[in-house]
Amino acid sequence: MKLSSMRRVDYFVGIPLCFLLTLGVRLLGWMRGGRPEGGPRKILFIELSEMGSTIIASAMIRRVQQRYADAEHCFCIFKKNAASLRLLGLFREENIFTIRDDSLAHMGTDVWNFMAFCRREQIDTVIDLELFSRISSLLSLLSGARTRVGFHNYRGEGLYRGEHLTHRVNYNSYHHMSQNFLALVEALEAPDEIPTPKFAIPAQPPPVRVALEPEAFAYVQAALQQCYPITAQHSIIVVNHDAGSMLPIRTWPRDRFVALIRRLLANDPRRLVVLMGIADAAASARDITAQVGDARCIDFVGRTRTLTDVLQLFHQSDLLITNDSGPAHFATLTRIKSITLFGPETPVLYGTLGEHNVDLFAKLACSPCLSALNHRHSPCVDNKCLQAISVEQVLGEAERLLAIPSTRVTLPAAVEA
Repeated sequence: MKLSSMRRVDYFVGIPLCFLLTLGVRLLGWMRGGRPEGGPRKILFIELSEMGSTIIASAMIRRVQQRYADAEHCFCIFKKNAASLRLLGLFREENIFTIRDDSLAHMGTDVWNFMAFCRREQIDTVIDLELFSRISSLLSLLSGARTRVGFHNYRGEGLYRGEHLTHRVNYNSYHHMSQNFLALVEALEAPDEIPTPKFAIPAQPPPVRVALEPEAFAYVQAALQQCYPITAQHSIIVVNHDAGSMLPIRTWPRDRFVALIRRLLANDPRRLVVLMGIADAAASARDITAQVGDARCIDFVGRTRTLTDVLQLFHQSDLLITNDSGPAHFATLTRIKSITLFGPETPVLYGTLGEHNVDLFAKLACSPCLSALNHRHSPCVDNKCLQAISVEQVLGEAERLLAIPSTRVTLPAAVEA
């Protein structure tokens, strides 16, 4: 389904269903919850719609798995986003439940199967990672779990999604999402206070690195060699120039990418720029390479087969320059340096977490305009917040990061590893 259709369904169907189900469970006396005796035994995480958020949440997931090491851990996610979860290697395949969102019929069928899955697995604790999504709230109720943890709006208006949570965590828009996610975990054992939890939680980088995968690494290396005769002396700069069709407002202007790439290539003859992206970015990639007019600007859109290939591309590259989108967070699973361009959303919440990761943000008065409070639905049609980031700014950060010794990997080292 289109994002606009999903928003309408979430609003017009989700709100009344949340109200009716909350009323029903209250009448049935099912609202009582709390801490299962002896601690959680079957924990289900729900995070449906954001691949990048799955990476940010990985520190929280690892903490839960370490704290409740004897428990069974499951995850529910939209099928189209499940590859990002599998990258982390934190869940057994049989414990990952996927829901199709391409049609209401498929979604309805999968929700029914989800209820059967939860009862078969005897889920007793649900941790809902979504920000005020009604479908995840409904799923947490339909799971049958007696303990339900999630973000609650308390006295805020307009974000109703039921009153059924047994552990209500205050969503804090002034803290990074890694801290918000960790607050969900701490709420499980925090005193019964409102709001909860009442102590400081530091931001945490992703706790895992994606290992080198020799077959995918060799495939990506060979595919690059087909585009240009790369040697060990070359520096490889990956550019993710298209933020996608769901939120195109997050895309830096195309002419800026053209100007930036020309400057990067002119500054060092040993540099290569690799344009990456999904099939939807093919036309814009062709246009950029044509305007740059240099064989060292490689159109690699559509050449990666899977997310594993994308990670292997990062392993053998020196720098990623990207719009605010999933690849910015995938890069933190490798040692590649990165620059992420923020505008409609803020790095305060979604900034990349790593040693050599730079987030550029112009801090216009109207920015950020995409948030949990408006379900990421902005009226803006002219992203001046991104246009305010100049080519010179990005180039300056790129030159600084490229001066740091390279951490990219060659195939022989990958094979030895």
